[in-house]
Amino acid sequence: MAVNWIRSLFFQMTNGAVASGSTEATSATHYWTPGTLIDGQGGFEDTAIVLLNRPILLDKSYFTTVWNGAQVRVAVDGGTNRWVDFVKDTVNGEQRKLKPPDLVTGDFDSCNQEAMKYVEQLNCTIVRTPDQNATDFTKSLKVLRSHTNEVARVLTLCESSGRLDQIMANINTLFLALTILPGVPIFLRSSNSLSWLLEPGDHMIDIPPRLVHESIWCSLVPIGRSCRCTTEGLKWNLTERIMEFGSLVSTSNTYSSERVRIVNEEPLLWSMGTTPKDM
Repeated sequence: MAVNWIRSLFFQMTNGAVASGSTEATSATHYWTPGTLIDGQGGFEDTAIVLLNRPILLDKSYFTTVWNGAQVRVAVDGGTNRWVDFVKDTVNGEQRKLKPPDLVTGDFDSCNQEAMKYVEQLNCTIVRTPDQNATDFTKSLKVLRSHTNEVARVLTLCESSGRLDQIMANINTLFLALTILPGVPIFLRSSNSLSWLLEPGDHMIDIPPRLVHESIWCSLVPIGRSCRCTTEGLKWNLTERIMEFGSLVSTSNTYSSERVRIVNEEPLLWSMGTTPKDM
């Protein structure tokens, strides 16, 4: 039954508009155009930016563009320290011109007193979330839901290297976000990658030509459960293959086309490199 379902879904003809940097669902297909989130060109007025407590290694002009252009800006606990340090990093003797965070949230076990005083003077909305049964990232999405108008997407700025437990916790938040902010895709953006969760279904991803021409890596990883998957547009495609830990996972893949199609029965973590450098 599962094989027949995925075969019929993969070859079903659908029509629909492409949503810039996000997804728009038609009867069976989700269209993704992540180029704006990769190169920082395009509007971010429908986007919430969430800054986690990791070094800001993104290109400085990229960070400034997406931060200042966002609908709402959220600094999460120690991410407040990172934001203040970025602002105070001078260019030609002048501090960087960044809009203040709209929300500063967390249990504040990592935010130092200097950074807290700085954002207090800017009259930022500060929301303490002492609950230790959830990460500050997860709690920040709940705060975002209760304090802002509807946003189309959330771009989370965080590095994907460092503590493995924190990286796995960020991935877990992608799953929790399905019920916290249903219908709002949550992206993880690091200095060399963009990742998000593909819910079960049919997905079309437009790949920026540069990534195809430079054979930049991409991956499909099942998290927590096995997943039957079929793809087109990858160098090493899958045809109704079951992926799971202890068996096959699709890492270090790349592209054969500027459009990738993925049909998956269970959630998959899609990651794509944004730079030829492995950091």
